[in-house]
Order: sequence, then structure tokens, then C-alpha cells
Amino acid sequence: MDDRTRALTPVAAYHTEHRPAHFAGAPDNRMDGMRRLLGVLRRRLLAFSLVFLIVLGAVALFTFTRTKLYTATAGMVVNSRELNISEKDKEVLPGLPTGDSAADTEVEILRSPAVAEKAAQALNLVHNPLFAGPLAKLPDAAKSAAVATLLKSNLKITRPGAANVVTIAYTSPDPMLAKSIADEIGRQYLNVKEASRRSAVANVDTGLGSELDSLRGKLEQAEADVARYKAANNLLSSAGITFTETELSLYKQQDAAARATQAEENARLRTARAQLARGSNGDDVGAALQSPVVQQLRTQRSLITTRIADLQSRYRSDHPELIKARDQLADIDRDINAEIHRVVSNLDANARIAADRAANARATAAATNGTLAVNNAASVKLDELQRKADGLKDTYQTLLTRRNSIRSQALVADEDARLFSPALLPLNPSAPNRPLMLAIGIVLAAIAASAVVWLIEKLDRGLASSHDVETRLGLPNLANLPDVRSIARRDERHIAPIDFAVERPMSLYPEALRAIRLTLLSGRRLGDRALRIGITSSRPHEGKTTLALSLARASALAGSRTLLVDADVRRPAVAPMFGVEPGPGLINVLQGHVSLETAMIRDPDTGLMILPTQSQAGITHDIFDRDRMDALARACDERFDLVIFDVAPSLIVAEALQLLRQLDDVILAVQWRRTPWQTAYANVRRMRALGIEPLGVVLTQVDMKALAKSGEAESDYSLETYEAFRV
Repeated sequence: MDDRTRALTPVAAYHTEHRPAHFAGAPDNRMDGMRRLLGVLRRRLLAFSLVFLIVLGAVALFTFTRTKLYTATAGMVVNSRELNISEKDKEVLPGLPTGDSAADTEVEILRSPAVAEKAAQALNLVHNPLFAGPLAKLPDAAKSAAVATLLKSNLKITRPGAANVVTIAYTSPDPMLAKSIADEIGRQYLNVKEASRRSAVANVDTGLGSELDSLRGKLEQAEADVARYKAANNLLSSAGITFTETELSLYKQQDAAARATQAEENARLRTARAQLARGSNGDDVGAALQSPVVQQLRTQRSLITTRIADLQSRYRSDHPELIKARDQLADIDRDINAEIHRVVSNLDANARIAADRAANARATAAATNGTLAVNNAASVKLDELQRKADGLKDTYQTLLTRRNSIRSQALVADEDARLFSPALLPLNPSAPNRPLMLAIGIVLAAIAASAVVWLIEKLDRGLASSHDVETRLGLPNLANLPDVRSIARRDERHIAPIDFAVERPMSLYPEALRAIRLTLLSGRRLGDRALRIGITSSRPHEGKTTLALSLARASALAGSRTLLVDADVRRPAVAPMFGVEPGPGLINVLQGHVSLETAMIRDPDTGLMILPTQSQAGITHDIFDRDRMDALARACDERFDLVIFDVAPSLIVAEALQLLRQLDDVILAVQWRRTPWQTAYANVRRMRALGIEPLGVVLTQVDMKALAKSGEAESDYSLETYEAFRV
């Protein structure tokens, strides 16, 4: 058991052993956070309201002093098709693309400086009063581009959805000007597109014209080369067939015909000779049968034969008429035989002629076939020249057709782009949107005011509530000791704090003191020995002496035999508060120069006994050594139930810590909202390093009216409600 434990009675030792090293406050919940937030707002209502009104006033001033602006909106269908002038295998006028990028391209064209500049020129905006002012100092050459830039700053081009519809909105102080510019932007977009098309067509026409001229010369030269080569190599043709091929075909036909004729004539000749060789008189020779002379002679012979038959029937054989008729028949037979021999001779002549003709035909065909073989060798080069000429011709024809297509179709390429909804004259201003601006101003004002309040709260290092004490110091808040000025009525403002507990025993001030006394005596049985309590602070002027004196008087009024010891030997303040000059006091008693009975002063109003002290400049900390304090304790145990020590600030004075180690409990007085929590926490850490665990904290000089606005749990009751219980 250490020195401190040995100096304590069993009751004090019990509380020391069972007190937690660090107090853990009640857990926060969401409602507590909201209550504290509202409390901060109520507490800082003046700062919040001031910042809120300043920001809101600035926004309102800005809103109501702005120039009214009018917005005119036109609707337009854009065409994202472009002339295809580079890809020769594609359509000149392709269909509308389906991608968003194509329509976005048209939107960018609408936003382009070229469209804005042309619209400005069309409306003569350089001399418009709304534009002339900013352009006054610029040279004339730069005004056109500058006015286009100014126009674009108030122009808004949007594409709602995925359609090819674009809205053109322009905002201006002049509603008529806003309408004119919105419509003019759409018209100039169409003009720019048309000019771009025409320029492209002109460039293409120039380029294609040069290329066509070049191709024309090359084509003419190639065709001339083909013609010369044909003439030089006898490759002239008609309908794709050379003359040599035509001749060869004809000669072969003639050869075949001659051969057939020769065969036919030879056959006729052989047949006639064979018939004559067999003894025929030529009547059955085919050629003779077909001869008109033979046919005529045979007819005559038939008639003569009939006549001879008739004459023989009438005359004798030697009749002159019969003889004459027989002579005529012999003459006809001779003529027939002569004609048959002539026919056979003719067949022989025809056979020889056919043979000669067939030989000539064969010779001509053979010569022509040789010529064709030579021509075929030359045709390889001719085909090469012809292919070159044909390729040039195809290219020339393709380019010529494309140029004609571009010329004819370019004029209708943008027929589906149009200004389908001209802008209406705006009658109501679009800006400033005063309701919206004021709503934004309210939000900004609330944010700014909240930020200022938050900054004030962050810079406020004081302890303002039980929650602050518990979370910052890890100790319970025993009570909030009111500043009597915040609870005193008008006729009570002259009462000193130490007298308030005596003269107004039913007020909040003595109620807080009774709560502290109840905590001190909780679990203890008075009568065996005096309970020794130390009241200290972290720095001077925190109200520890007022707390000690008020608590001692309240305890005496409650019937406890109470002694108040002024243990602040550096700056004693108990006797001056009573308005008495201290005589022998604590130092004298500890040094054994006087008895406790002799040094004490009695409070006639409460029966409180006071052991004052005088300032001792040369005192050392050994004045509170254990032997002297044990002697004082024994003297107090005989006469008192409660001994309260008003101890010097323990963060500053070392002997205060020596004294606190020998007491049963320690109460730390912290001035409400004045003492930085870092200072109080440093004091608690210093005491804990020496084994001193304070019983709790008492917030002193609390403005109860301000606390009632804080939203903390201990301020749920109002002063007015509590005052109803006062007598």
C-alpha cells in the first residue's frame, strides 16, 4: 500500500479503489447530435443571422441590379450529309449517317466563328449600340472578328436528344435583337453550308477538269497509236474482226465451194463416160437429159417417129414421104449424138475448170492463212495498246460522269436542312431568374453563416457543457454552477454569489451546490471521520474560491459540520470575501504555533467554520508534508464531518498537488467557456501522473440563459419553469 492509501480512512480508500481511471460519458446518439447542432445555432444566432443577412443582401442586390436579359430560341433541322468528292466508287450524295458524331459536327459548324461573323455582318452589329461600346477602341480591321466573339458569348447551341434537331438560343437585353440573331444564325448556317458546297464543287470541277484534259490528250494519243499500228501491220478490222480474218474466212469458203464443184463435175464426167463405155447412146446421160437442145431434138425425134409410123401404115417403104421422114429421123439422131458428145466434152471442160478453180482457192487460202499467222503475232502488241487506250477511255468516262453528277446534284444536297421554327419575340426576361437567384442566395447565405458559426465554434476552446467535459477531459460534470447574474431577478442583483445560497436557498445556485454535496457524500457514512475535499483549478480567476465558499456554506446550512480551509497560501481569498482581516491561520496551525480552535473564524449566518490563511511569500512546499497534514486531519476529525480545502491552481503551484494527494476527493473548477479545454486537460494529466484522479468537474460562472439556448441535455428545463418552484 502506497503513502496516499495509508493516509486515507477505509471509506476514502474504497472510493479511490473503485473509481474508474477515466470517465466514459454516455454514448451519443443521433438525436443528441441534432440537439447540440440546434443548440450551437441558437447560441450563435446573432453571428449566424448577421452573416446570413449580409450574404443574402449581397445576392439580392446583385440580382435586382442586373440588366434584364431576353432569350429567343429558334429550331432547326441540320443536315449532316456531305458531297462525296473523293471516293469515286461511292454515291455523290450519300444518305444521312446515323451516328451522333455527324450531328455534333453540324452543331460545331453552327458554333463556328464563320457563322457568327456572317450573322454579325448581315445584321450590321458593328454599329449596334450594344456592341459598339466594347468595340470602340479596336481598329476597324479587328471589329468584325471581335463582334463575332461577343455574339458567340451569348449564343447557345444545343441538340436535345439524339435527333437532328438543334435549338439556337441567343440572349440579349434587346428582345428584338435576340430574335433577329437567333434566326440569322440559322440562315447563315445554311449559307455557309451552301458556300462550302459550291466551293467544294468549284474545286472539284477545277481539279476534275484538269485531270480530264490530261486524260483526253493521253486517250487521243493512245487511240492514234492503235490506229497506226493496225495500219502498219495490216490489222484493220470491222466489228472487232480484222480484214485478214474476213478474207481468210471467205477464201476458205471459196476453196470449199471449188472443191465441191470439182467433185461434182468430176462425178458427172465419170458417170457420162461410164454410160458411154457401156454402149449407151447417151440418152441416159444426166447432163444430156438436162440439156434443152437434147430435149428439143428428142421432142422432134418423137414427132418424126410418130409420123414415120403413120406413113408406114399408109405407104410402102419406098414411098418418098416415108423416105424423107426416115432421113429426117437420121438427121435428128445425128444431132442428138453430136449434142451428147458436146455435152460430155463440156462436162470434161467443166471438170478441168473446177479443178483449176479449186487449186486457185487452195493457194489463196494458204497465202491468206500465212498472212493471218503474221498478223496474230502482231496482235499481241495491238492488244496491249488497245487495253491501254480502253483503260484511259474508261477512266475518262468515269471522271466525266462524276463531274456531271456533282454539278447536277450539289445544288440539292442540303434540301432537308431548314429553319423549321423561327424564333418568337420574347416577352418575358429569361435572366436574372430572381426566384432562383434568391433561392441560391438563401442557400449560399445559410452555408456562409454555417461556415462562420463552425469557425467560431472551432476557435472556441472553452468547455460549454457536460458533453464537452466528458469527451474532452474524460471526467463527469458534477454540476453547472450558475453565474448569479444570469438567474437573479431585478431585486436580487445586489446579492453576492456567496450569499445567494443563504438568501435564495430555492434558486438554481444552491441547487447546484446541493447536487455537488450529494455526489460527495454518496456512499459515505459521516461521523467516523471528516471527509476531506480539495477544490482546485487550472489557472487563477476560475471561481474555485467562490465554489469552495458557496459549497461550504450550503453544506453548513444542510446540517453538516463543515470547515472551509483556505489552502491557497500564494493568493488567499476566503477572508477577503468575508470582509475580515485574517489573523493566525492555516500556516500557523500547520507549524504548530496556534491551535485550530484559535485560528478558525465562524460564519454567523450558516455556522460554517473557516480556517483562513495569510499570504506567505517565503513559504516552501514542505508546509503540506504528511506529518503536519495528519495532525490537522486528526484535529478536524474530532469536530467536523466535512473539510473543504480551497487549493491553489494545481497546474501552476506544485504544493497544491502535494496537498491534493493527501485528500479524499478532488473537484476541478473550470470556468464555463473561458478556460481552454487544453489547459484543463493538461492539469488533469498532471494530476493523474501523480495518482490523483479527480472526482469530477464543476463548470463555474455558467450563464444559464445562454446554456438554455445551447440544446444540451442539462438545459432541457427553462429558467421560467424552474422559477415557479422558488419561494
